[in-house]
Amino acid sequence: METTQDILAELRELRSAFNTNARATRERLSTLESQMHSLCGNGQPGRISLLETTVDGLQQWRWWLLGATAGDSAVVSVIARLVMAVNK
Repeated sequence: METTQDILAELRELRSAFNTNARATRERLSTLESQMHSLCGNGQPGRISLLETTVDGLQQWRWWLLGATAGDSAVVSVIARLVMAVNK
């Protein structure tokens, strides 16, 4: 009879440990899901989508700036040649 009680006590302890572990796992999974929805979006753009949009805007800004610099340098070059031609 004592062995049966020991086995039942061990099983109760094992079930309690399992339930504690299962609860902790559910909590971690819930946290992970909420963070995933924050990153990927849940019907709305997520942080990754917003980051991609911002990076695309910065890349467009960079190309616009390079084009403006090239145009400005061409204008300055033409003006410098005209000034040099007038001074000759």
